[in-house]
Amino acid sequence: MFEFKINLNDDDYFLFNQYHLLNSPTGKKSLMTFRFIVPFIFFMFVIIFCIAEADLLLILIEAIMMAILSILWIIFSKKILQKSMKKRINKMKKEGRLPYSNEAILKFDDESIHEITPKTESKTNYSLIEKVTVTEKAVYIYFSSVQAYILPVTAFSEEMEKQKFLEFINSKVDHLKIKKGITCNEV
Repeated sequence: MFEFKINLNDDDYFLFNQYHLLNSPTGKKSLMTFRFIVPFIFFMFVIIFCIAEADLLLILIEAIMMAILSILWIIFSKKILQKSMKKRINKMKKEGRLPYSNEAILKFDDESIHEITPKTESKTNYSLIEKVTVTEKAVYIYFSSVQAYILPVTAFSEEMEKQKFLEFINSKVDHLKIKKGITCNEV
């Protein structure tokens, strides 16, 4: 049995969301759509000017400017999306409705995972775990395609405890292989 007292902060939650955005099929699709929607709109402007039979020099200047802006957009879109994510987290915090609890106790027994927060208590069977991902900063135990228990590396007293825990989880969720995640700093 393992028991961890978890203290999450906005950065922990942001790193989870960032990891999810950059590694889940849905997140990747959203990022790709976000990256290419503006260049597509710019391309449509050029087409509209061509259909309207605008001056060739005007169309050429517009096409060059739109191409430069599109390239810049593609390059910086990931940072823009991450900044937007941070703003949403800060907005939720100001409104007092964070989607995570700052303090929790996670208990892993032979049958299930128990999460105890100041306001709730829940139990998740190991059979519901979809994947376990290990990054430099945390261990994410996904129990749905978008929800996971976040175990920051600070929850472990030492590396050996972390390894024993990962072996324990792997034994309980034998249909999965624990994945080494891409750290958010590398992406």
